[in-house]
Amino acid sequence: MPTTTATITLSSPDIDAFPLDVTSTTTLYNAGLDTGVEHTTGMNRKIIKADDTGPVQLISTIIGGVFMVKGASFSSGNAVVTQSADTTVTRKVGQAIIGTNIADSTTILSVDSSTQFTMDKNSTGAVSSGEGSVAIAYNKYTANKANKIYICNSSTDDSDYVVVTINAEDIGRLYAGDWMLMPWSAATSLSNIFITAATQTSTAIVDYMVIGEGDS
Repeated sequence: MPTTTATITLSSPDIDAFPLDVTSTTTLYNAGLDTGVEHTTGMNRKIIKADDTGPVQLISTIIGGVFMVKGASFSSGNAVVTQSADTTVTRKVGQAIIGTNIADSTTILSVDSSTQFTMDKNSTGAVSSGEGSVAIAYNKYTANKANKIYICNSSTDDSDYVVVTINAEDIGRLYAGDWMLMPWSAATSLSNIFITAATQTSTAIVDYMVIGEGDS
């Protein structure tokens, strides 16, 4: 069983009128279980250039398995999807599907071949049938489970901060050297995490990691 332990120590002998000395340690488990979380992205780094003043996506609910679509037809209510490459991709019925004009609730209805599957009737919208025109992902983090995210502003300029945002809601600022560890629902694409470094005077460096229950 994997074991991941998170520890935070807060210490200040001269803060306000009361000294601060707190240490807390916890083991990260799968939701509702006493088995350790089994998935991590490892530490990743995002470099944000000085002219990138708008929101930059940092963490997506998509883990992997993205491919380009050769054909997609919604004429029958369901959507038969053929990938553009001939590589065999492991899929299973019930897996979540994310893509252009595809509802968050959409799943795989049937696996027709190594390069073709059918999405269920929740898939509504005009998906282009042009080869290579649509990217579809079929691996995503398990929603509303024991996912945790770690984000650190590794920049060195004290005045530079990044704003962490989920679905247009500002979580808060991380100044140079600041970091955060928080739970993450990964429920829909609206759970994607963005950072904005609008005040930076030079290249900003953000390190991040997801620890959780892996793909759904």
